Amino acid sequence: MLVFRNKVDIKINYPIENFSKKEKIIYFDIETTGFSRKYCIVYLIGCMYYSGDELCYTQWLAENFNDEANVLMAFNKFIKDFDTVIHFNGNSFDIPFLTERGKKYNLEFDFDNYQSIDIYKPVSKLNHILKIENNKQKSFEKLLGINRSDPFSGGDLIEVFKHYVESKDERLLFPLLLHNKEDVWNMGVLTDLLSISDIFEYKYNVNSYEIHEYKNFDGDIQQELLVSITLNNAVPVNISHNFNGIHLNIQNNTLNISINLCNGTFKYFFKNYKDYYFLPLEDRAIHKSIGEFMDKKFRKAATASTCYEKFSGSFLPIFDSKSKNFENCFKLEYKDKNQYIKADSINDNTITEYSHIILDYLKNNK
Repeated sequence: MLVFRNKVDIKINYPIENFSKKEKIIYFDIETTGFSRKYCIVYLIGCMYYSGDELCYTQWLAENFNDEANVLMAFNKFIKDFDTVIHFNGNSFDIPFLTERGKKYNLEFDFDNYQSIDIYKPVSKLNHILKIENNKQKSFEKLLGINRSDPFSGGDLIEVFKHYVESKDERLLFPLLLHNKEDVWNMGVLTDLLSISDIFEYKYNVNSYEIHEYKNFDGDIQQELLVSITLNNAVPVNISHNFNGIHLNIQNNTLNISINLCNGTFKYFFKNYKDYYFLPLEDRAIHKSIGEFMDKKFRKAATASTCYEKFSGSFLPIFDSKSKNFENCFKLEYKDKNQYIKADSINDNTITEYSHIILDYLKNNK
């Protein structure tokens, strides 16, 4: 087994100390000869960690196909000094792969004892907002303007490793180590992407909000709700996203949201429709305690779809959310999934929750 150590020349902007003490956090990535945990081996493991105030990295490289045990044992011993592991899609690949391969040598990789931070998991759900082509690490690196020296994929390097084992040509060490090194180093930069997923976990404060009037392209006066938000952590890239009358703009530590108001007539549907009569001529429902005094020809038993009262004015979408703060929701028709609230329902006590609802909607709709 070969061991390589050096200092790291990157800066991690995201406050990882929120996870644990810096000296207790380790980044890691593995290289394997394939995807099968049963038949393929781990031939290289790289990790990055703080030594005092300096970032350092260590790599363990197998010298042959029988050297896997030494690589695994070295890494297993090394990580015992840490309590938090950070990785990119390690929950799906690296961690179960190490766990399975360790069993072959009676090594226990008990990752349940570590806090596990997967950069991939929360950020990959935001592809439609970040507008990246796929969920590969290199695509996220491209988003942040990271340029690699390494031209290879992990799959390409399997043959390189095989050639190294056969030839012991030291010139082949450079591409093998470079790919893994850049995977690990770049994870440190990619940690900044967690500041974007933090937004959708409501890690922010609402600064202000207002109903704003503007003219559309046809010269008609329209209204929108403007919300200004300060983020807990600055984002590493500017983001602009438009969907269904909602505009999201994120720069540094500021998030601005605008939501188009809907002006018109909407229906409030009473839940206990059996207690109501429907008045066809008036196009509304009234409670039986009042309607029983009316002529029967002007009333009929209400159904779920006719048990409503109509209101006109300015409304905001709440979609299919359920909230105690917004219990009085309106629809255009009974079967519609989208719900609305009166614009004047937004106040100091409700604006934060309404912001949560809007962000949930954007996150879950692609």
